[in-house]
Amino acid sequence: MRYLLKNRDMRIIILTLIISTFALTSCSGNLDFGYNEKIAGLFYSCKEKLDESYNKLLEGEYDADKTDELSYEMKLKEVQALSSYIKGIKSEVNALKPSEAAKSFHLTTIAYMTRITDGYGTLLVKYVDEQKKGARQALLRDITDEKAKIAVLADTCLEKQVEFLNKVGIKVATAQ
Repeated sequence: MRYLLKNRDMRIIILTLIISTFALTSCSGNLDFGYNEKIAGLFYSCKEKLDESYNKLLEGEYDADKTDELSYEMKLKEVQALSSYIKGIKSEVNALKPSEAAKSFHLTTIAYMTRITDGYGTLLVKYVDEQKKGARQALLRDITDEKAKIAVLADTCLEKQVEFLNKVGIKVATAQ
């Protein structure tokens, strides 16, 4: 499974580099290119935080025991901070004014960020708060399912980004 994640991450990095190269070398549509650069940076910031959080979860870093009050409170604040961070990024995206060509990409990116906070983030807080091993295992499965849905949404964001760039005159070949 880790190989699949790394393979997908590599495709995303390659696609980002291709898009950035085209954006930097083109002279027309500077507003759309600036928009793309800004929103892509915000998207990847969210993705990195999500991946970091999920890796910590898999490594057992969020398995805090409530009897160790300090550790529990720290872990709870840490997972709550993820949603706060993503909400802040989402506010930045909401403040951007997309062109007509970028609207679908914009809305899909907002949906991606909303899914992280309302789905993954909420489940992660429940996971830290839960003390029964069996219930935590069930939540871990739910979180893993949610992470997979978010990954599909991330792929959709990338598809919408490519569509947007094609509409504004930049042809981008997707990584296979």
